[in-house]
Amino acid sequence: MAVSDRVKIITNKTIVFIFVIAICLMWLIPIYFMIILAFKTKREYGLSAFWAFPQSGALFDNIKYVLVTTKMAKPFASSMTYSLIGSAAAILFSSLAAFGITKLKIKGAFTIFIIIWSGMIFPIQIYLIPLYKTYLTLNLYNTKLGLILIYIAISIPFCVFVFRNYFLSMPKDYHEAAKIEGCTNFQIYQKVIMPNALGPVAVLALFQISYIWNDLILGMVLSSSQDIRPVMNALALLNSVYSGTNVPAVMTANLMASIPIIILYLILQKYFIQGLKIQVSGS
Repeated sequence: MAVSDRVKIITNKTIVFIFVIAICLMWLIPIYFMIILAFKTKREYGLSAFWAFPQSGALFDNIKYVLVTTKMAKPFASSMTYSLIGSAAAILFSSLAAFGITKLKIKGAFTIFIIIWSGMIFPIQIYLIPLYKTYLTLNLYNTKLGLILIYIAISIPFCVFVFRNYFLSMPKDYHEAAKIEGCTNFQIYQKVIMPNALGPVAVLALFQISYIWNDLILGMVLSSSQDIRPVMNALALLNSVYSGTNVPAVMTANLMASIPIIILYLILQKYFIQGLKIQVSGS
């Protein structure tokens, strides 16, 4: 290899490395400021520089303040309920639908899939006014059941899309062998299909739980009380009320809101990476 070619390769790698480092810093610097501010008291924040390392170690006092004084415990619990129930139900219903579309001889299966998948085409904003009026009519407005139902419905199209692609890539021998052994269709789904679909389940669990946990617009439109309001709506209100008076409390609340998704990713990391490999190879 010529010297000029080596210099060119090294230069290109250096440029890419610098670019990646810059992107990482863009993500990490705000997180760093959020963490150090969460460890400060309100007084220390007012007297010290914004970027100064904390001296008081007031994180646990700030957590107590956020959960008790600002009453953020209820929105945290509500979002946990919406995320777990909404994503679990969406994954269950979507896997059943995808199994029927791909493995059972249903007339018009592809048409059914297109109808379900079409829910991904239109932005959620166009549903808000009719959804709001419908919820008022059905007495679902400002109820946990109402939010759970819409989170399930909004998650199903993408889940069906992922499960359908994965089920189509599975060998037909599994299904035929189970049929010969006398398994019913539901037994095939329960004992053959789903045990081999842990990767897609992990990917969808992470995506859908993250989506529901981080949702702002649906919670803003369909809830109004502290008992029902999701955590992101509560954070928005907290920022507007306390951003000028108690910034460490606001940063603590934001830090607390990010921890569940980080923990979830660490738990599902192994299956998540497997699921991504399956989706890439399948595509």
